[in-house]
Amino acid sequence: MSTPSTRTPEEHARLLELHDSFKPVWLTETIQLGPWLPSDRDIVVEYMNNPKVYSYLFGPPIPYTLKDADEWLALRIDRMSKKGSPLDFAFRDMTRGGRAFGCVGTSDESDEVLDKDNTGYWLAPEYHGKGLMAKALKMMLYRISVVEAGKRKFNSFAFVDNWASRRTLEKVGFVVQDDMSRSIVKYGTTIPQWVLRLYLTEEDVERWGKETIEAKPLPSLVH
Repeated sequence: MSTPSTRTPEEHARLLELHDSFKPVWLTETIQLGPWLPSDRDIVVEYMNNPKVYSYLFGPPIPYTLKDADEWLALRIDRMSKKGSPLDFAFRDMTRGGRAFGCVGTSDESDEVLDKDNTGYWLAPEYHGKGLMAKALKMMLYRISVVEAGKRKFNSFAFVDNWASRRTLEKVGFVVQDDMSRSIVKYGTTIPQWVLRLYLTEEDVERWGKETIEAKPLPSLVH
């Protein structure tokens, strides 16, 4: 399989077309989930330089530059699922012209290599406490990972004492693995992490299919 560094221009063009053709999903009546776009570069820089955001991520460079944003956004196009859907989605506030304010990343890694699997996310501070992330995680995991890639097992991490992130994952069904430990070195400091995992039964999959229903947008936001 090709990797981003070995992908031909033709392959990249095909992925770009698939990426840009993905139909956004309405998470709420005013918020969409859709692919990241090159035009989001300024927004990415803004949030990646906000300590209320980067402090809880695994290690974006600080200061975060437009070059960093361009490289990250380009990689979003290369990180495609087996059926050609994006794996990283931007939250967009359609009452603010579609301004991006967060990210949820799903996975198509095999269930046999859970250690490499990582369900990740971040959200702008002004949108915290609204229940958006748990809902988005469930919807994207189901639509992309469960349905398209056939996954039933998922892995995620949260910094120890980041209870908000842990509670978000637990709302989706992730469980802390008390017998597993992990830490990363971030900006010269070793930070321990919780390992959380989600195992779906076929009954869970059927239930999720009924629960992950796209919202109806406000009529004023439909073009």
